[in-house]
Amino acid sequence: MNKDNQNAIDVLINNIQKDQALLASAEAQIEKAKEQKREVVARLKDYRKDVLVFMKYVDANRRKQIESLGLDLSESEHHMNGIATFVMDTIMKAKDYQMTNGKLYDAYVKSCKDVEPVSYTEFNIKCRSLFSSQRLLRNKNAGSNNSKEDTISLNGRPMPKETSKTETK
Repeated sequence: MNKDNQNAIDVLINNIQKDQALLASAEAQIEKAKEQKREVVARLKDYRKDVLVFMKYVDANRRKQIESLGLDLSESEHHMNGIATFVMDTIMKAKDYQMTNGKLYDAYVKSCKDVEPVSYTEFNIKCRSLFSSQRLLRNKNAGSNNSKEDTISLNGRPMPKETSKTETK
């Protein structure tokens, strides 16, 4: 090989080595950024869970502020099965936001016009997410082992809806 070819090969090898080092450095930075992103996403998911708990307590102004943050708050409804959604709606309409578990189940059965209702046991299983997320509370009836007599109530009270200025005039 002549000297010019030797120099070209040396330059090529040198360029490859430099680019390999740059690539390794870039990949390390990318991995670091991905880890940072995972941490931020996890925090945002935690914030979203917190917001979902507080949404029933906030006034209209705070609700607008929270909604302007762009969090997908509807996703909680997707995670709630149809029976749990029915139970939440029923409790929200009930006097003092509470009912016995038996009355809730009876209301559910009455609502099943076109489909076969699930058993009482399965009904309770479908509602577990409401208790684990602390949206609802279950109070055992003293002296009774029958879960149909348990009082199911909303955890807290929803904020009253604000009336607009035009409605009050």
